[in-house]
Amino acid sequence: MKKIEIADFVIRLLTLIAVVSGGVWAWYQYRESGATDWQNNLALKTDVLPYHDNLRLLVVHVESKNPRPNKFELRSDHHDSFELRVRRLVPKAAEGQVFKEDEGDLIARSDLLALADGDYEFLPAAEMDDMQVVVIKEDTWVSIFADMKINNNPPDAKGKPDYDENAVSAVVYIPKSEGQTGHRKAAQRDRPRG
Repeated sequence: MKKIEIADFVIRLLTLIAVVSGGVWAWYQYRESGATDWQNNLALKTDVLPYHDNLRLLVVHVESKNPRPNKFELRSDHHDSFELRVRRLVPKAAEGQVFKEDEGDLIARSDLLALADGDYEFLPAAEMDDMQVVVIKEDTWVSIFADMKINNNPPDAKGKPDYDENAVSAVVYIPKSEGQTGHRKAAQRDRPRG
């Protein structure tokens, strides 16, 4: 009889330890990632196609993936944003000149959030692809910059809007020849901000 009582006690103790451990793990996950925090993996893919005369089509795919188990939403009425900008780099820069990601003559700007009627919902594990086509002169270097911002209400301690931001950028050459017809991934760098 004693062996059964000891075994019963050990099983109950192990069950209690498992329940408490599961609760501590859930609390830790919530504390680390939060219930409303968001993450989005952005990537750019580009293609250059012939168009007419000395013009080419720059096809830009802004790919985004929500790797988290909860959804998040971009809403223009909350002052969130999701934009794509294409800028022409200076044609004859001196050696050693550094270009900032969002520097150069603005060729095109696209409000991807407005194209989604001001409300863009990213479900868990959802993958999105927003494609835009820009007409550009041949023999041009361009900088492509896509960024996503979520407004965290209320403002920060200084009264300024508090944004979490995620961005990706790439540099693409628009060739003089009849263009590239093969699909290729642009050189890029993901950069979370917050």
